[in-house]
Amino acid sequence: MSPRLVALSLLLSVTLPQLPRAAFAQGLVARLPGLGPTAFTFTNTSLMRYRGSNFDLNVHDDQFGSFTERLDIAATSAPWRLYLRVDGFSPFNHDRSCTEEDVSLCYLRSNYRPGSFDNLGSSLPERVSLRYHRGDITAEAGDFYQVFGRGLSLAFRKVDPIGLDTTLRGGRLEIDRGRLTARGFAGYSNPQNLDPISLRIFDDPRDFLGGGSLSARVGPDEDIELSAHVVHTTFEALTEQQRQDNIDVAGGRVELPSLLDGTLSLYGEMNILRRDSRVGRASQDDRLPVSRTTHGRGVYVAAQLTRGRWTVLAEWKDYTHYLIAPTESSNSAPRDVARVYSAAPSLERDDQRIFTNANTRGGRVRLDYTVAPSPWIFTLNSVMYGWADTADSLGNELDPWDPSHGLITSHTYFAVRRRSRPVARPSATPSAAGEASAAARPGSTPAAGASTGGVVPGAAGVGGASVTRVARGDFNLVASVGYRREFYAGSDQSSGALPPQWQSGDVKHESLQADFDIALPVGSGDSLELRVDHRFERNYTAEALTGFHLDQLVGGSRGGVSLSWSHGLPLVVSAALRWDNTTRPIGQRGLGDSSFGVVGTGVPLLPVLFPSAEVRWNFTLSNFVRVFAGMTPGGRVCSGGVCRDVPLFQGAIAELVLRI
Repeated sequence: MSPRLVALSLLLSVTLPQLPRAAFAQGLVARLPGLGPTAFTFTNTSLMRYRGSNFDLNVHDDQFGSFTERLDIAATSAPWRLYLRVDGFSPFNHDRSCTEEDVSLCYLRSNYRPGSFDNLGSSLPERVSLRYHRGDITAEAGDFYQVFGRGLSLAFRKVDPIGLDTTLRGGRLEIDRGRLTARGFAGYSNPQNLDPISLRIFDDPRDFLGGGSLSARVGPDEDIELSAHVVHTTFEALTEQQRQDNIDVAGGRVELPSLLDGTLSLYGEMNILRRDSRVGRASQDDRLPVSRTTHGRGVYVAAQLTRGRWTVLAEWKDYTHYLIAPTESSNSAPRDVARVYSAAPSLERDDQRIFTNANTRGGRVRLDYTVAPSPWIFTLNSVMYGWADTADSLGNELDPWDPSHGLITSHTYFAVRRRSRPVARPSATPSAAGEASAAARPGSTPAAGASTGGVVPGAAGVGGASVTRVARGDFNLVASVGYRREFYAGSDQSSGALPPQWQSGDVKHESLQADFDIALPVGSGDSLELRVDHRFERNYTAEALTGFHLDQLVGGSRGGVSLSWSHGLPLVVSAALRWDNTTRPIGQRGLGDSSFGVVGTGVPLLPVLFPSAEVRWNFTLSNFVRVFAGMTPGGRVCSGGVCRDVPLFQGAIAELVLRI
């Protein structure tokens, strides 16, 4: 670990708890020459981790410890704001016995920012930015986030559920003149160098992005917004891939949030994409002509109507060959999820594992009914879309509804929610407050979020150590039940894509799922929250699956239960047990068959039970210590249409966050 970071961490650990509580809420204020009163905030995050076996074939990344340090510093003196983030990571007691042939398996290494040079030749901190905001003008240099519209054309923002934090490093300018707003930006993408889930260190890519947008607000209340935007991306050429892509996106959007006296809102966005691909020698020599040019489109439309106690939401998406990311031979599969620079709405719940959001077409309808003046809300949601992730012999992606290669996903669920009365005192922890706000959004199901198989502690949280605060004598409730099916769109055998026995409607994936989340007060200052989720599922095997067969479904299941207890603000204790036998061979799926897995010289036998516990103590609103121990299952985790596959976790984590 860098001596500078260690010394600073120890200093903050000793001094911060001794400062007055008001200092934590307001930061430190000093009068600087030429700037006047300047507010400083410091946030220090220390994370100690021990990882056991992750049950993969690489034995060189098991049984080791690591220390992660992050220091965030911000100084604000209107109209200026300076932000700096310094990162450090050091593994210890890790295996370094790799030979020259398998050196890539020993990927664990230290990384300090500043102090480590990336492939751009810089030794800058992980995050640094200078912002100027006065009147109509906002200018920023360094690292910044940027999103256009709903994220179809550009979405640089943190995605905590899957552990992604990518900024643009360059500059942006925004001029807001009332009814007219102009934005422009240019820079290189800057993913965080330490992947908080895999603990791999990645160099910053040479992916250059630039673009701008022009928005106009019209109407007597300026509530109708029209916007046009352009984005250009030049991706780094990787020698081993022998491919380099340039992408141009042009589009526009219209937003009408308050029609028919506020009962109707409309949103529409359309983007056209052109991808110039250079392969082979052309990927290393710009003087050679482009190898191939392909086009795609990204269309998203949404309408919401509220009439009395009823709310109807309808959405449609058409993403055809549409992915703003460096890809493999097929333009629907990104090389690296950290380099997906857009986030088109998927229409699915975030706890659903999707295979592609780049070549898909379909829609959904959601119906909400509020039993006013009671706190109950009932929701019926149904989504159906076609998708394809294959290409023909020339590398052209097939249509999402292609009769040979296309698949159809349908998902319908019914949910019931009960909203509690708001708590007058600010007693919720930051994570609990986030859950409470999520529970209040139409169609959200916080309990369902715990059903994803890839939640990883320390990156996205364990999903247990937080309790939704409710008023005495009241309770919060969220419950849902649903059925999801992925099946073949057609039975065209001419291409040889499907075996002769496959027919239209045969199942690729099928699941029956339910979840339940209740939070209620216990005594004068304590709260309990119980979450239960479970799903039966079956997946494509060597034989065709047809129809709905519950006896076949019960052979594969995953889910979990967690119980959290909160004592006022300071203390939250959570215990959880998750289960997942869908990765086991048929015949070894019993919960009593080597429940915690087997690691040997051959292929590991994955666990089916994953117990864990977490304790969190909030000694102020912004300062806490957290300890987690146990196991969490791996799998595919999705958020905002972007998915990644994460390994299971086995071990312990201690985290200390201090803020002033």
